[in-house]
Amino acid sequence: MSKSPSRRPSPAMVVAVLALIVALAGTAYAAQRINGGAIVKQTIGGGKLKKKTLTGFQINTAKLGTVPLAKVSTHTFWAVVHNPGGQGNAALARASGPNISATEGGGAVTVSFPFDVSTCADVAGRNNAGTANPQSGYAQTNTSASNPNAIEVHTRDKAGGNEDADFHLIVICP
Repeated sequence: MSKSPSRRPSPAMVVAVLALIVALAGTAYAAQRINGGAIVKQTIGGGKLKKKTLTGFQINTAKLGTVPLAKVSTHTFWAVVHNPGGQGNAALARASGPNISATEGGGAVTVSFPFDVSTCADVAGRNNAGTANPQSGYAQTNTSASNPNAIEVHTRDKAGGNEDADFHLIVICP
């Protein structure tokens, strides 16, 4: 039987294997030693962060400014109307903007906005303008036929009859 000659690795192979071992050991060492606490503040730019990895805990909300064109804040409007019994005495208690008004006439309270609300969604509910418990009943809305900037609100008692009452109105525009 013939013995196969033992082959010794070439010097280049020895160097290559040694380099591979050193590289793998260095990566393993770095993976164990480097964590979030080892990173110096403000050394990683926002573009280097993985998307959707930051939470409110990591963000200093005091440094955030107002979002100038946020759809929710610029397209949602509301009004709270105080409407005691009697004709023509409905008054705006508070609203989301300074150019919103409320007037009573023709069995409804007309809430006017400084823009066209005819394509917006609107809803009203009976509720007191203050802190007292509201009376039972409901409120109905419809866009004003004579003014595209206005919503008419009819308040009803629990039987469906007309009844002056306080209400809250919200208008959401596209």
